[in-house]
Amino acid sequence: MWGDIAEQAELLEAGDKTSTHFLASIVPAPSPQNEATFPRLLVVDGQQHLTTLSLALAAIRDHIADAQSDEAERIDEEYLINKCKSGNDRLRLLPTQADRAQFAAHICGTPADQPTGDSVTAAYKFFRQKPVQAEYPAAQQDVFRLEQAITSRLTLVAVTAERGDNVHRIFESLNNTGLKLSQADLLRNFLFMRLPTHGEDVYKSTGFPCRTV
Repeated sequence: MWGDIAEQAELLEAGDKTSTHFLASIVPAPSPQNEATFPRLLVVDGQQHLTTLSLALAAIRDHIADAQSDEAERIDEEYLINKCKSGNDRLRLLPTQADRAQFAAHICGTPADQPTGDSVTAAYKFFRQKPVQAEYPAAQQDVFRLEQAITSRLTLVAVTAERGDNVHRIFESLNNTGLKLSQADLLRNFLFMRLPTHGEDVYKSTGFPCRTV
């Protein structure tokens, strides 16, 4: 992903205004917790891409925070948070429960103890280091080109499921091309999809991980 971002930033620097890079497809579906004044979507497939891109934007925000706090605030409010919300609703993207605390710590800027081997922290640190490495200078215009590359040059195709669609079947079909899921994984995801309004409570009481809830 970093190679794709850097390539698009270099094309921008060279004056290319039209090139884009297809990154992935995502499958959003209407959330059973949707509200008229605060729409929500369930990410059936593509959460990993969205999580990684959000961490990259958080790293760019934090890189410029001291020198250009107004621009850092702009990135925050445009892509990462819902300014007037609190709790889970403050996050534009709400990852799975296993990653949620660490993700929120980086997005909301509240330091947390980082466990060894935590993939969210590793991804954030990776993107945090990139703007200051020798092969990509840390000039402010370069950093903003990275932001532009992420937000306008990486193409995500959204295949939106309608209410009543079998999202479990969609999820199972799409994941046939990647890391094969065990029958236990598929069964667990199916069960959580059948608990749309109180899946959170069931997760907290059982500790089951689930990629799609």
